[in-house]
Amino acid sequence: MRRRIRAATALAALLALTGCGIQETDVIEAGGPATLDVLPAREHRMMAFFLSPDGLLVPSPRAVDTGPGVWDGSDGAGAIGPERDGADSGPQSGTAPEPPSTAKTVAALLAGPNAAEKRAGLSNEPSLPDPATVAGTEMSGGTARLTLDTPLAPLTRIARQQLVCTIAYAESDNGGVPVVLVGTDGAQPAETCDNGARRPAPTATPSETG
Repeated sequence: MRRRIRAATALAALLALTGCGIQETDVIEAGGPATLDVLPAREHRMMAFFLSPDGLLVPSPRAVDTGPGVWDGSDGAGAIGPERDGADSGPQSGTAPEPPSTAKTVAALLAGPNAAEKRAGLSNEPSLPDPATVAGTEMSGGTARLTLDTPLAPLTRIARQQLVCTIAYAESDNGGVPVVLVGTDGAQPAETCDNGARRPAPTATPSETG
């Protein structure tokens, strides 16, 4: 069964802003579900999961050139500097292009939305750590593992889902890979990407309700 994102309107607007080369499709419709089937292959994109203005988890695809002068997925407004992922692969080298590394994709997520994504109203959950805390990623036995040089206890569920979904889609086209997060305070049980995750609405206090 296809994994679906419920924030179709936010995603459609975002794709227009990020200019990732996705052609028009009947799949993305205002008010209807959107699927990640419309995205380019992993070899040609980096994708992080941010929060929409209404707190819904949404994917943000960034085009990645696999030839010389490779773009790392940022627009110069983030903390990630120029990289050359796949610079020695692709048509000119005669070898198949490789997708951006999972560690680099996670670092791009933690660096926050780029200028276009900010204009679309996307943001990070405040409890996410700094990009420098990424200690490593690995894939073993069908499960992805992210090690962070920081405690996991402060992370909210939606922050964990930002990490889990970003890693799951970095490791597989359908995002079905279970992900284990490991911090300085131990490991969390494996989680899978919940495309419908949403930041909890703030609870009104007695003074606010009168």
